[in-house]
Amino acid sequence: MNGLPAAPGLAERIEAFADVLDRGDPGAGAAELDALAGELDREGFGQPDLRDALARAAVDARLGRPDYGAVMAAIDERLAGDPAAAAGWGDQPEGQMYLQSLAAGLAPLAGLDLEGTLASARTFLANFPAVSLPFGDVDERAANWLARLHDAPAVRGSLRTLLERVADTWAARHPLAAGQARRWGAGPPPDDPTADGPWMRCLVALVRTQL
Repeated sequence: MNGLPAAPGLAERIEAFADVLDRGDPGAGAAELDALAGELDREGFGQPDLRDALARAAVDARLGRPDYGAVMAAIDERLAGDPAAAAGWGDQPEGQMYLQSLAAGLAPLAGLDLEGTLASARTFLANFPAVSLPFGDVDERAANWLARLHDAPAVRGSLRTLLERVADTWAARHPLAAGQARRWGAGPPPDDPTADGPWMRCLVALVRTQL
């Protein structure tokens, strides 16, 4: 693991840290990072950039697992079947569904408070049930509300960075998918959170888990 000391059992500890980050509890993630960095310091493996290196390694470990590989493989297969459509495919409904799958998985790693966001989604759905659709589908309306309520530019920026890191992780095996992930993550997040494609797709996916 680049930038990390050769401590015994560190790979396993990094994987466990990745599991904590994946739960979407920023407080628990910070506590786990403190604990792991403290253990390494006490074992004589401290270094100035240790915490940053551990965080990077844990995210990289998570992005390299088979579930992300499966999504990237499916995108690659779809784009390989119609290369001419690749440039605009990511903005079409099918492409947006794949973005939704990636973004929802990446959001906890980006620092989203998953349980807090889901609790807000449940509040919205309790007040605007799915059968009440005069202003559009309830999942999209809930996502628009959540996008503003839980807006965090740092999380939205990190989500785009993580799309690029997914691309880097899987580029050798799935180059077409990597190119698409980079297009989704390109540029800074817009000021209006409801105009941020990865952010909105993430929230729609989370709302749908509560329907």
